[in-house]
Amino acid sequence: MPKRTLVVEKEWGRALARQVASQLPEALRRVPNIRLSAKQIEEIQKAFENKLVANMGCERRRD
Repeated sequence: MPKRTLVVEKEWGRALARQVASQLPEALRRVPNIRLSAKQIEEIQKAFENKLVANMGCERRRD
């Protein structure tokens, strides 16, 4: 596989992970009886995004 293709695929993977992870706060707000602070939701979102990125074979997001 050409190097450029690999770079593009990794960028696509990171963009997809960010998009999916960005939906997490809204999903959590719809769960009845869950009580998380904004900071907790942010930390869960970062962890979820990092997990998605790692599972897609891309490096971890840096914060």
